[in-house]
Amino acid sequence: MGNYSSNENRVMWHAHKILHFLIVFWVLMLGFSVRAMVDIGDIGVGARTLAKGKAYVADAGDASSIFTNPAGLALISDLNILSMSGTILTDVNYLLFGVADSSPMGQIGFGYVNASIGGIPVTEITGTGSTAAVVQSGTTDYSSSIISFSYATKLSRFFRGNGEDIYFGAKLKYFLQGFTGGGDALYNALGTGMDADLGLMWKVKPWATLGLALNNCMPSSLGGRFIWQKNDETESIPLATRLGGAFKILGKEQEAIRQHATQRLDLLFDYGSVQSTNRPAAMNIGLEYWPMDILALRCGIDQKPKASEAGIGADNNLTAGVGIKFNGFSFDYAFHQFGELSENATHFFSIGFVGPSIDGKYAKKNWWRGILPFPEVAPKPILKSFKDLSEDYWAKKPIEYLATLGIMGGYPDQTFRPNKLVTRGELAALLVKAKGFDVGEVEVLEFSDVNVKEWIAPYVTLAIENKYMQGFSDKSFKPQKNITHAEAAGIFARFAGLYVKSQVTNDVYKDVPRSHWAAPEIAACKLAGFYEYVEGDELNQKEFLTRAEVAEILSKTPSVKSRIKELISGEK
Repeated sequence: MGNYSSNENRVMWHAHKILHFLIVFWVLMLGFSVRAMVDIGDIGVGARTLAKGKAYVADAGDASSIFTNPAGLALISDLNILSMSGTILTDVNYLLFGVADSSPMGQIGFGYVNASIGGIPVTEITGTGSTAAVVQSGTTDYSSSIISFSYATKLSRFFRGNGEDIYFGAKLKYFLQGFTGGGDALYNALGTGMDADLGLMWKVKPWATLGLALNNCMPSSLGGRFIWQKNDETESIPLATRLGGAFKILGKEQEAIRQHATQRLDLLFDYGSVQSTNRPAAMNIGLEYWPMDILALRCGIDQKPKASEAGIGADNNLTAGVGIKFNGFSFDYAFHQFGELSENATHFFSIGFVGPSIDGKYAKKNWWRGILPFPEVAPKPILKSFKDLSEDYWAKKPIEYLATLGIMGGYPDQTFRPNKLVTRGELAALLVKAKGFDVGEVEVLEFSDVNVKEWIAPYVTLAIENKYMQGFSDKSFKPQKNITHAEAAGIFARFAGLYVKSQVTNDVYKDVPRSHWAAPEIAACKLAGFYEYVEGDELNQKEFLTRAEVAEILSKTPSVKSRIKELISGEK
């Protein structure tokens, strides 16, 4: 807030009542002016995130991404709603609401955060010397709000299929805060401002995600500032930078470091700093454990700067909470310590909607199924069929799904030829089609045995660029060479992003001892369920891969499995 002239009343704030939340930690303890713009979004992240020590920069999964790292919205497939309320430090009323949904151009979100405190005593000093006295001259109310609009998408939307595992987000924020009432000394002081946040997330491994968030990064020349309306006093909003990671320690299939059929454990870590302030950098650490699908247990440490005799130190504020998810709705509770005083501990409650789940993943577009009083009838997709596939053929469904999706095709005589062997060039094309990459022309190709005008050239290029396949030391690709099961294991493991151990301790199959060069990749594919069709205890690792086997294995990979679910649900 702007400065006051010397002939105006001196205003003293009742420290216990006013800004126990807004000033004690961000203003008084850090030596800032009491009359300063405060970003209340520091707490507005949702109870789920607060319970995990506010380690959020690489975390995603619900509408809380609106208030944390906007890039996380790219992982939301359908309507998400989040609300949070709490009374902070017994005096400050806090409210949060956010809604996010998908659109043809990406994911969008709207957020609203408000903190307010009423009936703050305004006092003034009367008299001088021994007759001086402090008297109350009135009361004032304080309110601070942030309205935000967010957008997020995959980078592959802009880079022709590249950046499939990198997510980008941006958020525009509008600030409104100030005091109402309190007499002439306060001028009915109100201020407005705007700024922007940018975020990135990179899914490095199925079990590891890295994140970067730049909060309040809009230059002042473009409007990134706060202005007190009465006297046009302008303040800059400090840039805050956060780096972090989210790691799936325990989980299903290949999505975690250690596999477990029913339980999940995530570890989150953030490190952040604020530019142009005397605050030291701070860390955030959080754990989230799901002993079952409907219950989550959370804890963490939210480090905050504090004033001390030696200068500015840090409080390691402990956090904890629980979450319940049932029929698409989420109920979350968070306990957050603020400093060393027990009476400063605060309780937060969030209610959200994330849509009912199917096999642990949220249903897309039909979130209201089961809520309406009448059943929804989705049209059954018409699958492509082939005359050489009998009704009881072991790979009939995967073949028909992939053919309907345009990943695999048949022959002019309406046959599929499931036992035909697959060449390296054909497999490169199938992998690229399975990912849905855009295919363009190729001008230069590093392999001597693949002509740039051949139909497989762009597919080989993309398969190499994405490191699904490799060439040979003699600068050839050998596109007509058939592929053994052992060779294919490494290709499918890279394509699916499986976690591959450096070595295995037991024989994978009778014909794949632990010393076999491809044993780690074969073990990873087996653990992911790619070889469920294999009968007996031998993989026949030296035999060549067939078209039916490719269809079966591709249908088990995460990206293709997701497309098949969309197909059979009637969404495509």
